Parts: sequence; C-alpha cells; structure tokens
Amino acid sequence: MSAHEATDGNQTPLSQLDGLVEPFVRELGLTLEGDDTSPWSRTKAVLRLSPERGARALHEEFSALRRCLVDAAEVLGGGDWEKERINRAVDEAVDSAVALLQRLRDSRVEGPRVPFGGLVVEYFERASRVRHVPPGSRDGRTAMH
Repeated sequence: MSAHEATDGNQTPLSQLDGLVEPFVRELGLTLEGDDTSPWSRTKAVLRLSPERGARALHEEFSALRRCLVDAAEVLGGGDWEKERINRAVDEAVDSAVALLQRLRDSRVEGPRVPFGGLVVEYFERASRVRHVPPGSRDGRTAMH
C-alpha cells in the first residue's frame, strides 16, 4: 500500500491506525497476560502520520480505540488492573505517535519516550484526479455490448 493514497471529497479518509490496531491489541493481550514490556514498542505494523490531519486526528483515533478496548475489558469481566494496563498502553501509543508527528515537522524535536516497534510513514492526502462514476449511472460514454 502506498503512502500516497488519494481520497476525494466523497470518500472517508483512511484511518492512520488501519492495519495497526490488530497487532497492537495482540501485544496488549500479552501485556494483560503478564509481559512487562511496552505493547507499543512490540507492535509490528505501519503507523501512518498525516501532517495535514495533525495531532488532533491522532488523539481522536486513539480515543476511539481506547473506548473500544475498555468496553471490551468490561464486557469480558476485566477489573481495574486490566483497565489501567489498557489506558497506560494507549497513553504510551498516543504520546509516541504525536511525538513522531512533531518530529516529522521539525527534526530538532526530541523523539518519543516510548519507541514504536513498527514502520512510520508520512501519509500524504491529495484530491483524486480519477472521476468516480457510480455503477449503473450514465457518464456520457456509449456502452459497448
């Protein structure tokens, strides 16, 4: 997958965390089983950082992930210990991702306190030049049958 994926006004932009959530949750599960190292540092995935969307978008995506994880822990009978581990792991992840985003903007900025274990790419968003025509609609071209 290219870091230069195009979106247009009618498409929802790709989440910066797509492809990253499942490996992160897997590593978080190991933490809940007793592994003391950072699940964020163990996560092997691609983190897309979008300077255009900025830190606010990262906070929103990680906030949605946090809500899902804490809700799942509650449904599965997790207690305060599990919720604290989940919150700590997500805090590390969001702090690291924001620090990496800031470093993209200014290489003099210090890197994250907790390193990310995967690949970080700068995600460029640009308007699509391809005209999307809904199936079944006429676009002015003659159909060949």
